[in-house]
Amino acid sequence: MPGIIRRIPAGVISTIIALLIWQLIGSFGPLAGDSFATASEAIAGLASLLTDSTFWAAVGQTLQMAVIGFVISIVIAVPLGLLIGLSRFSYRSTKFTFDFFKVIPPIVIIPIAILAIGPNITMGVVLVIFANVFAVAIQTAYGVRDTDPVLLETMRCYRFGILQQLLYARLPSASAQIAVAIRLAASAALIVAVVAGLVGGAPGLGNLLMRLQSGGQVEKTYGVLLALGILGILMSRLIVRGQRRIIFWSGR
Repeated sequence: MPGIIRRIPAGVISTIIALLIWQLIGSFGPLAGDSFATASEAIAGLASLLTDSTFWAAVGQTLQMAVIGFVISIVIAVPLGLLIGLSRFSYRSTKFTFDFFKVIPPIVIIPIAILAIGPNITMGVVLVIFANVFAVAIQTAYGVRDTDPVLLETMRCYRFGILQQLLYARLPSASAQIAVAIRLAASAALIVAVVAGLVGGAPGLGNLLMRLQSGGQVEKTYGVLLALGILGILMSRLIVRGQRRIIFWSGR
């Protein structure tokens, strides 16, 4: 029996324990009632959503906002961070500005985005870009600045140019920092895409969640929450797997 238990993935065991605790709290705890679904009710709500075309349309819209915004922000932020990190003056002069913008929650600019763009998928993409581009750029610049100075000086002695230093020293050194920033940006992209629908009225799972909650469909509301958790895990695992193939020397 202990051998069988050891062969079960740790994540499966912790998930079962969490669902059991949720079931007990929903059935006998202080939150028990019509407005708090148990784990079994939430799973049933998710199962019913899986046969609903409206749910799958909302999933597609949320992923569209998250993925497009994520890709654009990475394409902008990583090269920008590399350029900033190459110059001490650029790094010091832009760090305050980037730190200032990266701590502004995207939710606070939703009213401006609604007025300027409207409650649509484009608005969600813009919010995702705003949420990620500053954080990824400054993290990339920090990684570039953190390159071993002895290695850089050695390359200068051998007359390596700036481009060669970037390709063979600074970029590999910054890769671990960039990988962490990208992983956090992927999670933030999904969260912001949901918030864009939940607060800003953009189409997607956030908007569907609000409509289900307003309609008193408790089981399906919690089912959407389960779906969001599953999507978040899948996105994170895909990013990690891709990073392990690309940045194989980091060991992460």
